[in-house]
Amino acid sequence: MNRTITVAAAAGVLTLSAIALTGCSSPHSAGSRVELYDSVPALAADSSIVFSGIVQDQKTANDIPGGSEFTLSTVEVSATAKTDASHPAGSTVVVRQHGSAGNPGPGAMLEQGKTYLLYLSPSGLDGELASQFSVTGGTAGVYESKQNTAARNAAVTESTLFTKAPSDEGDDLPASLTLEDALKG
Repeated sequence: MNRTITVAAAAGVLTLSAIALTGCSSPHSAGSRVELYDSVPALAADSSIVFSGIVQDQKTANDIPGGSEFTLSTVEVSATAKTDASHPAGSTVVVRQHGSAGNPGPGAMLEQGKTYLLYLSPSGLDGELASQFSVTGGTAGVYESKQNTAARNAAVTESTLFTKAPSDEGDDLPASLTLEDALKG
């Protein structure tokens, strides 16, 4: 009888492990988020780069075998809050988001010509795709400038106000931020 209980317990542990892993998402699969953010410092800590920038160009790609469409936004870095040697102001970053205009993904898509405050993490992909970034925390890492077009294309200052992108994912982050507060909230 003890052997039966041991086998049943082992089977139960394996089943629970499989269920737990099913909820995890990878850079190229849909699924629930593992982490919800309740502070700007936590979001910034999980991000490799944090900057304001303007989306210069966009294209869709289906470049992962067995994957779906992605939108690739080329963003020109205007000003940085957290960066590395490869992404100073004036450089460009390719942001990878699941979905496209015709087939929206789970979160708000970046739009060409708009200015954003972005929290980004490496894509985790191989080859040429390894240089691309994903938004940290789904839509958690997207704040949009609400300035008019002329002001938006002007230089971003430390006090430029960015508003949280619409999201119902459960994060508890400030409704607006400036570049000056991008790491501390």
